[in-house]
Amino acid sequence: MEPLVNAYWTAKFGSSADEYEDAFAWSANSRHFAIADGATESSFADLWARSLVREYSKQPPTLATLPDWLKPLQQEWHQTIKWDSLPWFAEEKARMGAFATLLGLSFASPGSGARAKTGFWTRFRAKKDPQDRMAWRACAVGDSCLFQIRGGAMLTSFPLTRSEDFQSRPILLSSNPAHNDGVWNSVRVMEGECRPGDLFLALTDALAKWFLAEIEAGRQPWTVLLGIRSAEAFEEFVKELRTEKTLRNDDTTMLLVQWQPQPVFG
Repeated sequence: MEPLVNAYWTAKFGSSADEYEDAFAWSANSRHFAIADGATESSFADLWARSLVREYSKQPPTLATLPDWLKPLQQEWHQTIKWDSLPWFAEEKARMGAFATLLGLSFASPGSGARAKTGFWTRFRAKKDPQDRMAWRACAVGDSCLFQIRGGAMLTSFPLTRSEDFQSRPILLSSNPAHNDGVWNSVRVMEGECRPGDLFLALTDALAKWFLAEIEAGRQPWTVLLGIRSAEAFEEFVKELRTEKTLRNDDTTMLLVQWQPQPVFG
């Protein structure tokens, strides 16, 4: 199978594109995808969110390696800040560190022994699956969410499952190691199976909450999102929801991954 990937984003109303603090990245070759939501109340959260998704798309951590995986990113963030140019109050805030959610998603095909570096991948070292199935694994810190759709139904909602589950203070990863001690027990991991035609949507919190509320109302919101084909259409869609007060005014990001069967050449 090969993925069809689309990503759309817009900054919160009243902010410029330069003030956008979400982030997304993917590698179709290695089959790693990630989104992050930088916390506005922290300093340089955009830099932190971008570094998280960039590295996840290159080489995701395991639950055990996550603290060490973060260390070079934390050092990089610290070195990027122009400390000498900050006024004292901005420096004091920056010393607290930047904060962001993180949602990562990875796929493996049967027979992909080269990827079998953890227990998750080893079960897929068998012969090629005649049904062209794959496995997926997701890791989440905070309230950016993943949804898996198959045959007109939602199979997976991760890590949150109800619109009321969203809180004003989600778990966040920090660029300051001192603030991550309470995070490790809150990291969530999930695994599943992927088949041709499956759709995966990675959404930051405002859009994820809307998505779940729509499902709770008996609707299929993925059909609306699949109909968006341009950045302009996404911005207009988000603007309309904000006007209707059904979407919180926040940076909004969606990453869509749909798996198609390999073409057959005769």
